[in-house]
Amino acid sequence: MNNPNQDIIVGNQSEKSQSVSAPRIDELFSELAKFGYEERGFVKLIDTSHGDDDIRLNFIISNKWVLRFCKAPEMTEERLADLNRLIDRYIEFGLKCPRFLADAEGKYIHEWNGLACYLQEYIDLPIADELNLDEEEQDRVWHEVLDSVAAFAEKYRDVDISDTMGMYSLFDLSPFDVEIGIDEKQQNFDSLCKELKDLGEHELVERLETKHGQVRENLKKIYRELPQCVFQDDENFSNVLLDNERHLAGLIDFNLSGTEVIVNHFANLGGGFKDDVEEPMGAETRLQYAIDSYRKYQGRMLSIYNANDLEKQAMPWYTWIALVAGWPQVCFFLDGLKKPALKDEILELLSLMANYSLDRLE
Repeated sequence: MNNPNQDIIVGNQSEKSQSVSAPRIDELFSELAKFGYEERGFVKLIDTSHGDDDIRLNFIISNKWVLRFCKAPEMTEERLADLNRLIDRYIEFGLKCPRFLADAEGKYIHEWNGLACYLQEYIDLPIADELNLDEEEQDRVWHEVLDSVAAFAEKYRDVDISDTMGMYSLFDLSPFDVEIGIDEKQQNFDSLCKELKDLGEHELVERLETKHGQVRENLKKIYRELPQCVFQDDENFSNVLLDNERHLAGLIDFNLSGTEVIVNHFANLGGGFKDDVEEPMGAETRLQYAIDSYRKYQGRMLSIYNANDLEKQAMPWYTWIALVAGWPQVCFFLDGLKKPALKDEILELLSLMANYSLDRLE
């Protein structure tokens, strides 16, 4: 007889997914059985939904599997098979990553009440975000992540390139950019320019748009010649698994995975502004902090990855785009422009970026 205390779901739906009914405990085990696994036991719900059009209900079962119910049109049989090839590559590389599991007929996706239901392995290791790492540990783990990204790119450059573009991709659109018709960096930059125009900063916008257009034009001429790699593409601490000694052990969440120009990927991982300081520290100081962090992190990756001459030429251009139009940076700019204590410093910082000589990023 089953222990009734095991047949419960721990965790609640978020407000963002209240438009759908989550499966009951018996329905969960019934769906799991359709994939060939008979189980009764502990179930934990993690709801990472973003709204009615992006439902993500993740049920961890007995710390063995994750049964996912989602509304995600980009998740198809072909996409999950594509991701499994990438996951196998990461496993071959030496990282623990959860594979998607097919049923007896080789199908990955079942339909449940209008949602896609699919099954993935669960890796019972802690996530970096959950361990309250101190500053020294965070720095060490991030170095390990960057080292692994660089070594992975060195080993798998131009190997089995996916048609699905990653979230950092310029020009060629990721699945999440297709509906809008422009890449995310362009969206971010347009949002920043709109805010600046609303503030009456038309001359600054003109200089930024001129510089932005020149850099993108430079990249557009050569980006197809640059080596590429398919990455997990969301290597943040919420997706990094650590071992018992708090060292990098694996990666989870391959939903955003895709093909990236390698040096563009490095540019998006390699630093940023000191955005946790909410009082003026000087635009020059804040910019120098960002440049120093880029040199530190990118230098570390380029000591492992052997970039060719064209990649070295493109790296400063990608770095400038990441500094001006990367999502974390644009959020920092927009937030700072709303704060009287930071507004003038942000405007000066953007002015410095509009005039910045790209050879200083090399």
